[in-house]
Amino acid sequence: MSENIYALSGSFAMKPGLQKGLTIYRYDLENGGFQYIGRCLEDINMGQQCPGPFDNVHYITNECRDRDGMEGKGGEVLAVRIDPDSGMPHVISRRSTLVPQPSYLCLDRTNNYLLVVHHVSDGYATRLERSEDGNYRSEVVYDDAAVVCFHVMKDGSLGDISDVWICRGEERCGRHVNAHLHSITMDPTGELFVVCDKGLDRLYSFKLDERDGMLRLVNEVKAEEKSAPRYSCFHPTQPVLYQNSEQQVYLNLYHYDTADGKLERISRVCLLEDEEAAEHWCGEGPADLAVSPDGRYLYASVRTANLLAVLELDSKGNPCLIQNISCGGKNPRGIALSPDSRFLFVSNRDSDEITRFTIGRDGRLTDSGERTKACLPGNLLFTRR
Repeated sequence: MSENIYALSGSFAMKPGLQKGLTIYRYDLENGGFQYIGRCLEDINMGQQCPGPFDNVHYITNECRDRDGMEGKGGEVLAVRIDPDSGMPHVISRRSTLVPQPSYLCLDRTNNYLLVVHHVSDGYATRLERSEDGNYRSEVVYDDAAVVCFHVMKDGSLGDISDVWICRGEERCGRHVNAHLHSITMDPTGELFVVCDKGLDRLYSFKLDERDGMLRLVNEVKAEEKSAPRYSCFHPTQPVLYQNSEQQVYLNLYHYDTADGKLERISRVCLLEDEEAAEHWCGEGPADLAVSPDGRYLYASVRTANLLAVLELDSKGNPCLIQNISCGGKNPRGIALSPDSRFLFVSNRDSDEITRFTIGRDGRLTDSGERTKACLPGNLLFTRR
């Protein structure tokens, strides 16, 4: 029997009235083609997806602030099982994450825990209270950001929360700045997790106690002010972390130590061939990152400029920009390598299509000319039987 591979495109629609949900395609491993199967989960704003402990189970964040008709109820995370014959997902568990706008998720190396981070909003509430002396005072309350850790059951469904790490905002120059935890990634050994905070311009590294699912913050690094760290990814063999920022078109390199979780910034490299344009950049910047499994190339999407950057990595993981190419659409929010790393797929959200690029032997991209219609595609995950 031939293997069934499916591509699942998550619609990212933060504004009311826009279509949400998951679009499923059958993927042709030989030619990289997509065959439309159907849509489902149209009440879910697909913030991010990640593969689960089994080939046919994966996890999705519902990135929302309000749900079930209740304001401020927060987001949720879903575990879905993909039917191997039809490709359609079936929800096996649906859990509240307690916090608004869960934006990213990561399974630990034991497959026993799922870690979810939250972007939250910049909204606030003014609460009036009466003190013991009879006078009234007002208190301003802001969203708490958090890393929430769930137990994963033996069938891949989600159990109870094992731990929560809370990250509150801070006062800067007379105004409150919220934490916005945007992503979480695990290093190749499974020893370390790194969280990007675009609100407070920080990176946090965590350890996870695999016996009880308790989180421990082991290191905190300040990024450049107002750079808004977004995503990060690890080199597959070298102790190097790559990190982008929403307000800059540069890629930051960190050396990391799995023993103590320390992060040390080594350098940064421009993602644009036009470095003068990078110095005067304004608008939305880098969105997604992907490293080839052999550790030779790194791919990055850059919004506003609507382009992709290709960087060649040397034996120590140091990058060198070798190509800028049009993303083939508008707002390249997400990128994904095909299961055999022959193609790079770009989720061009604002042009409602997924663009396929062929990867050459030198790592460079060629636009295949193939476009697949999709509804506000924000992320793409391949799953196989």
